[in-house]
Amino acid sequence: MVHSEPPERALLLDALSLAADIEVTLVSREPLGAGAVAGFDVRAVGEPATYFIDTSERRVDRETGLLQGSPDAPEVRVWLHPSDPHLPALAPVAFAHAAASLLARLGIEDIGTPEIVAYRPGRRAVLRVDARDAPVWIKVVPPSRLARIVDVHRHLVSAGLPIPALLGWSETGLLVIGNAAGVPAAEAPWTPDGFVSEVDDLRARLARLTLNHSARTHLERRLDWYAERLAAVLPADAAAVAAAVANRARAVNSPEPAESVHGDLHFGQLFLDDRHQIVGVIDVDTAGTGVRSADSGAFIAHAVASALLTAAPRDVRVWQLARVAFERWDVSEGPSVRSRAATHLLGHTLGAWEATHHDRALALLAMADAVSHGDAAALDASTPGPSL
Repeated sequence: MVHSEPPERALLLDALSLAADIEVTLVSREPLGAGAVAGFDVRAVGEPATYFIDTSERRVDRETGLLQGSPDAPEVRVWLHPSDPHLPALAPVAFAHAAASLLARLGIEDIGTPEIVAYRPGRRAVLRVDARDAPVWIKVVPPSRLARIVDVHRHLVSAGLPIPALLGWSETGLLVIGNAAGVPAAEAPWTPDGFVSEVDDLRARLARLTLNHSARTHLERRLDWYAERLAAVLPADAAAVAAAVANRARAVNSPEPAESVHGDLHFGQLFLDDRHQIVGVIDVDTAGTGVRSADSGAFIAHAVASALLTAAPRDVRVWQLARVAFERWDVSEGPSVRSRAATHLLGHTLGAWEATHHDRALALLAMADAVSHGDAAALDASTPGPSL
């Protein structure tokens, strides 16, 4: 059994001059730039504080923590959450008084305490704020991405796509977005076939648009990162399976026509009305010109990962969704769907393993292996996961 520590842990201990016996727990790790960003809960006294080690080598406008190297050639930086140097608007709006002041300028008052509901270090954060009439959402992104995201929102709204209203934004990398119509897809009583058909209709509407930039998927680059890290942390037999999956994914070279895609499509981004039709789509930051299988692979992998986290008997419907989507798109779109779904599942495997959810990680790896072989029958609630 391999128990390889993430290399950033030693960097953190050294940077903070922590004793080796201090409780330091990895909570997240993902690629960024030339390296990665790893988050650790550090418990010295009292409640843990979350620190991030950043080896991306990306420059920022202002450092918010410790830096090794120089501002023009950063090597390693350390920051304490929420002072993310890539997201300069995050720390100010993470506290109620600053969020209240911001939203008051937009005519939104009587708000609750901001809650960070999603955070990808160096990439984006999403905060929910309960207001008088409905929740509003504050999205924080790198300032360099703001103009592109505003343009995407405007373009999709003008084309009639069901995108929540963009209520305001700031050049610091902050957007305020209204609540989506409908109810989250996870709470709606859809049938798998009907839901996949709705997703296909939405994708057809997207494909008819012309977006003047590339979708932000970067999946091929992430495949090598996932494969390298899995080889370092998994037991030898599981590592061999992961390597074989990665090799099959790399071997796919199936040309696809370019079209406008969501870029990160899954059922967590979709909202339905009482007729089970899609009436809301969120997180369109990644939308742009890409290939259809990018959205197909993301949707299938997310459904599989969600099915593994859903308690029986509710998991059966989510497994059926994954299987229906895979069977339909594997036929209509070709082998790239297998490659992209398997790559996403390797990413889910790595995240689960590094969070010490080893049984779930090995079950995800088994699904990645099955998908890469085109084995739709494996996407089933009764399929036992592998044992450690």
